[in-house]
Amino acid sequence: MHQCPVTGLPITERSQWSFDSPKGDYTKKFTLIGKDIIHVEKSANHGIVLEHLDQATLSVLVKEEKLSGKPLHILIDCTNIAGFNYAYKKEFTNIIFNWNPDFKIVVFYNIDPEIRLQLEMLRSIAPHGLTFVMSDTYEEAISGIMAFKSGKTPEVDGRETRGGQDPLIRAEFLSTLARMAWLKMFDQQIYLPPETHVSWLFFKALEAIQGDFKAMELEHETILDRAVDDCRHQLAQKTTALNAQIELNRKNAQQFREERLALASRVSTHDFESTRISMANAEKTSALKNLCELIADLDADPQIKQKLTSYCLNLVETGQKEQQLNTELTEADTAFISMLQKKHPNLNQRELRICLLIKLDYNSRDISRMMGLSVRGIESTRYRLHRKIGIDKHRSMKTYLTNLPIANY
Repeated sequence: MHQCPVTGLPITERSQWSFDSPKGDYTKKFTLIGKDIIHVEKSANHGIVLEHLDQATLSVLVKEEKLSGKPLHILIDCTNIAGFNYAYKKEFTNIIFNWNPDFKIVVFYNIDPEIRLQLEMLRSIAPHGLTFVMSDTYEEAISGIMAFKSGKTPEVDGRETRGGQDPLIRAEFLSTLARMAWLKMFDQQIYLPPETHVSWLFFKALEAIQGDFKAMELEHETILDRAVDDCRHQLAQKTTALNAQIELNRKNAQQFREERLALASRVSTHDFESTRISMANAEKTSALKNLCELIADLDADPQIKQKLTSYCLNLVETGQKEQQLNTELTEADTAFISMLQKKHPNLNQRELRICLLIKLDYNSRDISRMMGLSVRGIESTRYRLHRKIGIDKHRSMKTYLTNLPIANY
């Protein structure tokens, strides 16, 4: 364990009390001198601006050493510290006003002249009972803490009263400025020295700036309130629209369920009818084949027998086409389907049936009912048929199908 070179007190160090900054530009270390002096050091080879107070690590030290609620003294090395940002100043004021440890004295040493005024501002708002001292060296700082612990009052730094400045007026000016800038205290009563005093003009300027800051804060709050109201209004509108859409979706879902049930019923009926037709066609085909066999066994004119056999075979073919297209076909319909299938072999059975129904002058709505499809589906199929068959889009499908030269097939 190390010892303080000035006081001989033991120095406690732990790895968890040391860490690198988030940006990696310096290392911060807490140590405990004796039982109640916390030493804060930063190791860096360049000027750094402190962004956070690192209260979490300080809390770990206080908890591990059981220092909560006990009088503490803080020693802070300012080597290579070039400034403090706004967040650091806010955290510092928060810790000295609200934190649990009972800080008695805070001593900064190795202070760059550029940050001395900022430290004076921090000191100017320190609560009653907390002594704030700035020293030149570690030896002077630790000796000052030991003197303070023995009951001596620290001396005021002569550099803060040079040029005939009144230290009380200076401290009042800096504390007013710090409360406005860091704590947003825009309703504080500003001390005004006599008008004949050299600093009266500066305090009047502070008073005017405080009024401006207060007006700016009120304007900001008004804008914020309007933004909140606007967001609430938009949220209410979106919620209403969303609920309306949910209700519409519920109704559509119900309608779709009903339509699905209706379509399922139609499909069931259609399947039943298809089965009936298929059975009837199968019986007719079987009877026609039997008839062909009987004709072949007849003792009759061969030409008549051939003619009768051809007629029966045509009926068989018609039955097969009817079964494929699920439509009762005439001889002319059968010839038309055969011709269309030869001329356009890329057409499937559904498209062949639709072509026949178009030729027979059924409209899209009638065809949709017969085939169990939507009207839009039939219209889409008709549009595709124009391209598959190669008909100009301005030419009627019915005219083309009606004028096909069936006799050639």
